[in-house]
Amino acid sequence: MIRVTLELSCSVCSHQQFYLPVNASEGANVRCANCSAFKCKTLDLEKALSAIQRSRLGHHPAAA
Repeated sequence: MIRVTLELSCSVCSHQQFYLPVNASEGANVRCANCSAFKCKTLDLEKALSAIQRSRLGHHPAAA
């Protein structure tokens, strides 16, 4: 696990540091570094951060 600070807050204790799994053996859950509450799945976090980055760069998905 790696401990990181994100622009998110824990819904239980309002902490902004989270543990992210580094290896598949550590599972796929993002957890609060303070109280260990479940925040989200790593894939969901990755999708959200990618969408934020695209919107900040002004990239929009092409219409089908």
